[in-house]
Amino acid sequence: MSSSSGNRITKDRVPENFSLLLCIVDFVPVIFFGLSCVVAGRIIRSPLFVLGAAICLVSGAIKVFWKILVVVKKKNVWPLFIQMRIAMPIGFLIMIVSFAVGFGSVDFPTIFHRAILFPQIVFFIIGLTGMALMCSFVVLLDSSDLRANWVEQITNSISQISFFVGLLFLL
Repeated sequence: MSSSSGNRITKDRVPENFSLLLCIVDFVPVIFFGLSCVVAGRIIRSPLFVLGAAICLVSGAIKVFWKILVVVKKKNVWPLFIQMRIAMPIGFLIMIVSFAVGFGSVDFPTIFHRAILFPQIVFFIIGLTGMALMCSFVVLLDSSDLRANWVEQITNSISQISFFVGLLFLL
């Protein structure tokens, strides 16, 4: 499972042990990220935020589609895999820029004070902890390993569901 193993996904290597169940579970965080973006978009009301969120959402959906191709067709369509390393950072950067650009039009102090109330703070802490773990998984886990994929997808699912529930309290 460590990054020292020589089994990282490459354009010439097709992961052999992925399943359709893993693909379905892989779609859960994409769905909840999208739902969270809808809720956050209603709060922030920034077209730039929506653009960044849409880029991230489409990128996540493409990654799920890549995994389905790996399972069903036993084919690694490399651009569908690698796009996430480019599109996700761009999408998140646009979302972050939207906060800076729209800072005056959104009451961030009120949103922050509502976010740190109980119980929503618990959901945001779980979500942030999951995202920190996901960042560490990039270095620590082998993306072609079945067990590592399950750890990543369960962590990401819990994290995205938690963010969504936390955001619902802010409406």
